[in-house]
Order: sequence, then C-alpha cells, then structure tokens
Amino acid sequence: MTDTQDQAQIISGLSRIRRKHRFLTGIFIIYIPAVCALYFLKLPGWLVMGTAIFLICLGIVIAFIIGLAPCPACGKPYHVRGMGGSIFTGTCMHCGIALKQG
Repeated sequence: MTDTQDQAQIISGLSRIRRKHRFLTGIFIIYIPAVCALYFLKLPGWLVMGTAIFLICLGIVIAFIIGLAPCPACGKPYHVRGMGGSIFTGTCMHCGIALKQG
C-alpha cells in the first residue's frame, strides 16, 4: 500500500470514530427533551419509563462501542490504554494521533 492509501484509511477510520461520538452526543441531547415530552403528553408510565431505559441502554452500548474502537493508525484501542481510558480523549492513547485530524 502507498502512503496516500494509508493516509486515506486513517482519515476514514478517524471519521468513523467521530461519527460514533456525534451519535452518542445526539443521544445525550435528545434524552431529557424526549422523556419530558412523553411525560407531558400524559402517555402511560410504562412507555415513558421504557423510553428512558432504552435511551440509557443505547447510550451505554454506544459508549462501549466507542471505547473498543481501534485506532486506524496503530490498530490498538483508540480510547483505552491498559486498565484505564476515556471516551472523551482527543488523541489515541497509544500513538497520539489526533481525532480532529482529517
């Protein structure tokens, strides 16, 4: 593979990680207004609670997916190093490539 293809794969991989971050941010932003709207529409309690639990579980699953995402440059987990890590880091915990690159 050439350097251009490598760089294109790295940029593509970083954009996938950024897309997952945007999806999780969207879930955080939608959570409270959605649950409040369902509550104020006087819908059954099981529906409001079910929606709240579904959104929380979806957020947890997406956070795990983000946490296990491989770095496109080094192939190691982007957000985890050893026993610690953070899905909010802006650089790879191993090679230091920036998420905003590309």
